[in-house]
Amino acid sequence: GKPNHADILLINLQYVSEVEIINDRTETPPPLASLNVSKLASKARTEKEEKLSQAYAISAGVSLEGQQLFQTIHKTIKDCKWQEKNIVVMEEVVITPPYQVENCKGKEGSALSHVRKIVEKHFRDVESQKILQRSQAQQPQKEAALSS
Repeated sequence: GKPNHADILLINLQYVSEVEIINDRTETPPPLASLNVSKLASKARTEKEEKLSQAYAISAGVSLEGQQLFQTIHKTIKDCKWQEKNIVVMEEVVITPPYQVENCKGKEGSALSHVRKIVEKHFRDVESQKILQRSQAQQPQKEAALSS
């Protein structure tokens, strides 16, 4: 939607097995916009760090709930890392397994309060998602019972 901005996808051609031409163009395409290589490198580095963090959590035996909580916190607060099985946020708050609100430890203050609110909201959202999934799973059963 922005002028002089375009989505550019880089594809590793080693993974391409077939190419199908949908329609052939005769006109010359517009010149490509210049790429901000440092911005792309920074984004790639950030993505790599996030993937390594996920891999670390899996290899350390962190529960799925802990991994999901980490991702939720990381969306809001980038200064978030693993220390063994503990989540460390802003070097001030430590969340230990089983990663509930009462497992948030740190110096009382705005950082601890903010992290606790994020954890509370995460578990409220997870619970409401479970309720929604259960009701959707029961819907076909109710319809089948009504039709028989």
